[in-house]
Amino acid sequence: MRTAMMIVCMFWAQVTHAGAWLKPHKEGFLSQSAVYDDAGQLDGTLFFEYGVRPKLTLGAKVDVDMTSGQIGDGTAFVFARKPIPTKDREYKLAYTLGIGGTFGGEMEPLLLTGLSYGRGIKAWDRYGWLALDGAVEWAIDDGPDTYKLDTTVGLTLNDRFKVMMQVFVSETDGTVTTKLAPSLIWQPKPKAPSFLIGIEGEDGTFALKIGVWRSF
Repeated sequence: MRTAMMIVCMFWAQVTHAGAWLKPHKEGFLSQSAVYDDAGQLDGTLFFEYGVRPKLTLGAKVDVDMTSGQIGDGTAFVFARKPIPTKDREYKLAYTLGIGGTFGGEMEPLLLTGLSYGRGIKAWDRYGWLALDGAVEWAIDDGPDTYKLDTTVGLTLNDRFKVMMQVFVSETDGTVTTKLAPSLIWQPKPKAPSFLIGIEGEDGTFALKIGVWRSF
């Protein structure tokens, strides 16, 4: 059981960006996704990370409003992630430090701090993973800080298909938002890109989410 869990954790470290699992040395990951809601809002996300050392992953993330058909308001970060030693325990821990800011209408410099937890799980004779990623985007000037907690539960159905449920909670200036995001991931063959399709729900509003994941 323990060996199987370790295999699942190592596999998902290759194809996802769960924060507790660092990228292996000299291996990278790139994802592109878009979310389109029923109000006509289109948001795009670009995520990249690379294992520059066995215990150091560097990366970048950009979130941007693409509703007008061109780059609008958004946020961008570059970050470094390092593991927190857990000895022989079945879970992984890591912390993240980054710098970035908002762009578009307003320019606000931000600092990023994060703490991640991850472990393998088993349900109905299928193996999967659980990830908790907490982060704070600290405003350097007079803007509000943003607190985030992302919870992900995933399950491998077979060699090609996986399912994932995510809950995104965010609090800014006293306003809390919660999004539920179930999705399906399809990888047509080993080492090929993976394709994600899902929905995001928030306060009765639903959005379509599509994405492409690539490992290299």
